[in-house]
Amino acid sequence: MDVRSVLRAVPGEAGLLGTPAVRVAVLDGPVDFAHPCFAGADLTRLPTLVPDAAGAGLMSLHGTHVASLLFGQPGSPVAGLVPRCRGFVVPVFRESPDGGVSRVPQLDLARAVEQAVEAGAHVINISGGERSADGRAEAMLERALRRCAEKGVLVVAAVGNDGCDCLQAPAATPSVLAVGATDATGAPLDINNWGPAYRSNGVLAPGRDIEGAAPGGGLASLTGSSFATPAVTGVAALLVAQQIAEGREPDPLAAGRAILASASRAPCAPDDAPRCRRLLGGHLAAARAFDLIREGGSVVPDGVRGEPVSLIGGPPPTTHAEPKGRAIAMDTNAVHAHTGEATEGLSAAAAPPPATPDTAPAPPPQPPALPPLPQTAPATAQAPAAVPEPVPQAPQQVAPPVFQQAAPQAGVQPAAQPTAPPVPQADVPHAPPAAQPAPVPVEQGVRPSCPDCGGTCGGNASGGTSASMGAVANSNGRQFVFAIGTIGFDYRTEARRDSFRQQMPEVFIPATAEHPEQEAAPNVYDPRQLHDYLAKNPWACDKVTWTLNMDSTPIYALEAETPVGMDWTQAIITDRKAPPDTVRSAADKAVSEQGDRLASILETLSYPPVSTVYRTFRDAIVGQIEDRQSPGYVSRVSVPGVLTDRTVRLFSGQVVPVVEVKSRGLYTWNEHIFVEAVMAQLKKDFDRRKVSVDGAQQADPAKTIRAFLDKVYWQFRNLGQTSADRAMNYAGTNAFDVSREMAEGMLAANQVPGANAEHLYSLDTITVSKSPFCRPGSDCQDVVITFFDPENDRRANLSFLFTYDVSDELPVSLAPVHKFIGGF
Repeated sequence: MDVRSVLRAVPGEAGLLGTPAVRVAVLDGPVDFAHPCFAGADLTRLPTLVPDAAGAGLMSLHGTHVASLLFGQPGSPVAGLVPRCRGFVVPVFRESPDGGVSRVPQLDLARAVEQAVEAGAHVINISGGERSADGRAEAMLERALRRCAEKGVLVVAAVGNDGCDCLQAPAATPSVLAVGATDATGAPLDINNWGPAYRSNGVLAPGRDIEGAAPGGGLASLTGSSFATPAVTGVAALLVAQQIAEGREPDPLAAGRAILASASRAPCAPDDAPRCRRLLGGHLAAARAFDLIREGGSVVPDGVRGEPVSLIGGPPPTTHAEPKGRAIAMDTNAVHAHTGEATEGLSAAAAPPPATPDTAPAPPPQPPALPPLPQTAPATAQAPAAVPEPVPQAPQQVAPPVFQQAAPQAGVQPAAQPTAPPVPQADVPHAPPAAQPAPVPVEQGVRPSCPDCGGTCGGNASGGTSASMGAVANSNGRQFVFAIGTIGFDYRTEARRDSFRQQMPEVFIPATAEHPEQEAAPNVYDPRQLHDYLAKNPWACDKVTWTLNMDSTPIYALEAETPVGMDWTQAIITDRKAPPDTVRSAADKAVSEQGDRLASILETLSYPPVSTVYRTFRDAIVGQIEDRQSPGYVSRVSVPGVLTDRTVRLFSGQVVPVVEVKSRGLYTWNEHIFVEAVMAQLKKDFDRRKVSVDGAQQADPAKTIRAFLDKVYWQFRNLGQTSADRAMNYAGTNAFDVSREMAEGMLAANQVPGANAEHLYSLDTITVSKSPFCRPGSDCQDVVITFFDPENDRRANLSFLFTYDVSDELPVSLAPVHKFIGGF
């Protein structure tokens, strides 16, 4: 089936090719850029944790096929939906050694989403996901999707293909446009996932036997929601191109709402019956979506407005949680041959009347009148640049492979994955609509590849046409990172771990009443023992793989910049005090002090100099296990650096990117000391005003101060790569810089008319936005901290505005702090 068939009812379909002003990102497997269908396409490969070029494996087939449905050039073996749009290829699924299905952590998908947003994508295609009992994405992916909604970027994702009433992240996220697959008659495929969340944010599109590119220059016809997703992504991108052609600002979320509002859904009752829920929100109706966009409006269904994370404009719909105690089967999808049919699910007769070119669907309800979008000066229409059509070749049709069903695993995975070999439809009767496959236990933990999926796939390279793609890799200059977290360490291999175990000195267990002093083998995972060893042997610091952890999950591997100078560090010296009750002459005291100084110097010299970065790492791992009230306690570490194009595989098998850490701005964060500093500011004010504060009253401001730090680390935790995140982290980690304003904010009752000056304000919100005022060539962000009166929410708020320049590896503060009454 030709993917451009979804445009058949759209006037001027042949000329709908997109525009370079619209940027579409594909988060998938590696793409074979040498395939003839990409000759002349404007594609850029963004650097990710998957540096490998496309091969003959399943993930390369998946990625190449999906990309071709969007960017395949006119007159080539595959004509895509948006060949004139600029494309970002963002590989997330790496090939497994056996060529089977790849699974990645949601953290890696979150990284890729942020990269696509930073690159300027308007629409992001994710033909994959991970089963989730309640449809919620993990924290980092949820934050990345929220950032897309805030930036106006439309994310389109597959619903998954377990064939059950179940949800998948990110498709079940309200701000994401979810896509299920249909056959040529419009009947939903039996392998689709379906659930209440998809009724509000999901549509159906053709997804059986979709013809696309295969690595090596060949073609393949594949089936699954993975290949229905590009059809919706392409239509959304064309709607954005239509907005631009009419001289309006691009609004991808309005395009997504138009697709949802125009979807054709035949009457089906009861609405919560499985056969009705399989219809999601209806069938893709591109012609009607274009009508809505051309009418100049932004469709929002009736309901509560103002939820920034909901694509449909109302509150996020209630998700359907699977029964507790039930094992959750992960995504398993199907790749079908031209001669095979799916064996499960609805027949065409049992399905509700579909929307097809031959059968007129029931007319959808008319949307309300659409308010005009903000107008801009009409852009001068330019004819698309002529693209030379490649010499027609006779591409070899690649027969889809025969697969065995794989044991599912946790992790994000492509939404079209191999299942059992297809069986001719005539040999197997249709299952009842409500029938569901037995749940399959989910393996705990995330692995980079699945068990042997069987078969091989890909195109035949013989006789294929190679084509120049131009630049397919883009370093994007130096990607700065300013992240916060805790420091961890990893040995990566058993050999490296054992080498430390053999080199570290044995430890002595003090004698007790039960046993004498004992000698024990070193524990390479004891932070104190590792610290003591590295203090005496600093040349071994780079043999440990240091990591930045968030919630005990490594997000970066850390290596120190090449040091210009070394830090001799302060020796670990015990207190040297004169014996009590001794009377010494001045000369004796002088000699004693000189001896103490000499001993201190000698002990310091016994600790060789070390890089400031590595000293901070080795001190942090000990500080993180100290008592929270101790001055040496380390709750967080700020890590400034540059993201490299290298990755490392940790002992657990997790692959993380490498950050070159800079010594400037590498700070440890002691929450207790910060709280004490702000409390000291408050006490000065209380003393000045002669206000008596008891212990209970002192606890409230301490909670407010900790709430600020908790918001930065927990509510706004991030990878520290985007400009806004680096500014947020700098404000939080270097909280001593804002301690005076924190104290002043809590004392806002002294400055807001009518407020009770005897009680304290509380922290309300922290926001980050691009600053309208900045130095030339800089990247400036405004961080606004707002306080409110907890006793009277009608009282005016007090806000503080901090402006940070994040154009260098170490953010810097600009101008004085601005204070104003009210929110921002």
